[in-house]
Amino acid sequence: MEYSYDLNEKALYIEEKRTSAYSLEKNEIGNCTSCDSTLISLSYHLAGENITVVTKCTSCGAFYANIYDSDWNWVDEASVTLLPIPIPISNPVIDSWEELEAIPIKKLEAVFSKGEIEALFARAKDKTPVRQYLYRARKKYRLFEEIFNLKLDL
Repeated sequence: MEYSYDLNEKALYIEEKRTSAYSLEKNEIGNCTSCDSTLISLSYHLAGENITVVTKCTSCGAFYANIYDSDWNWVDEASVTLLPIPIPISNPVIDSWEELEAIPIKKLEAVFSKGEIEALFARAKDKTPVRQYLYRARKKYRLFEEIFNLKLDL
């Protein structure tokens, strides 16, 4: 059988079937077959008549599915592959007045001056901003994106 694991969702996939964790308790489960270090449980799953415990080695980082029967007698062990964690390609782009207004003012104040914020809102509403303030604000777009993962395009 093929076992794969979603670290974000704590979900185990046996073949294509998803099983959610019923417990996230951390316990020492046994020793790693690769390096003989301790295995720590990540999650517990019911799979038919069996209980499957997803474990991670504390030394080499290998992941395993330890399978037990309903009486907690050890049945088998299998390697687990991790599902890829989705990484956003880019930060959300703020390019309208409504989107700009949805940003908490505290975030804007952390990077921009009062005049720069007013210029941003004026630009977003297609009004004429104070050019100097808008110029200064645009120089800080990259900093704002680094801090808050929001890209301004006004």
